[in-house]
Amino acid sequence: MKSTGAQVPSSSDAFPQTRWSMVLGAQARDPAALAALCQGYWYPLYCYARRLTSSPEDAEDLTQGFFARLLRPDGIRLASAEQGRLRSYLLGALRNYSSEQYRRGQAQKRGGGRVMMEFDALEAAQRYELEPMDHLSPEREFDRAWARQLLAGVLAELGDSYRAAGKAPVFEALQGQLGGDGPEDYSAAAQTLGISVGGVRFAAFKLRERYREMLREAIQETVTTAEAVEQELLHLRELFGN
Repeated sequence: MKSTGAQVPSSSDAFPQTRWSMVLGAQARDPAALAALCQGYWYPLYCYARRLTSSPEDAEDLTQGFFARLLRPDGIRLASAEQGRLRSYLLGALRNYSSEQYRRGQAQKRGGGRVMMEFDALEAAQRYELEPMDHLSPEREFDRAWARQLLAGVLAELGDSYRAAGKAPVFEALQGQLGGDGPEDYSAAAQTLGISVGGVRFAAFKLRERYREMLREAIQETVTTAEAVEQELLHLRELFGN
């Protein structure tokens, strides 16, 4: 068959430009954009640091110093699209940074006054105390904290969107359906909302559908290919055992 010269775009070609890929393309010429993108990762990175260090203060110093370096104009000069996931890049970068600090035998206290993204160290320490005290590796601790923060952020955004649309009662009545695969009893919600059980069932379907869409969109902002989105979703299911 004679070629027409047209090319069918691959899944990676068709993948939309994301904040992470734009940061990679600019190589951090806009540190504020990178700071905004990394905002959701400070706590998982802090959890990783807690598993490496002997005190909350050392973990705070390590995390703050890491962000101080990362958010410099040349902070991600070695990042490339082949690294794919923002999550993987940040974890690898912090691992390298902590090894370097250990070799030097010093910490860059509180980021040396150059931190461009602040986090609440007291809140971080209090949240960490509520984490299960098991024997997870630092990498697994990071993944677990990342997953919980990601899902919590998507849930909060979903709730905001429902409230903005005047559907707050629907979200409040049905948000518990998002995390379980067990039998669904919609009778109580139907009574609360004043609609039929069938209407509640459809509303729950739409809520779950929108939740999945928003979760996919949130992940898509931090990877560079469609395949990586599917891999991250699979990793989430593996982390929570379903």
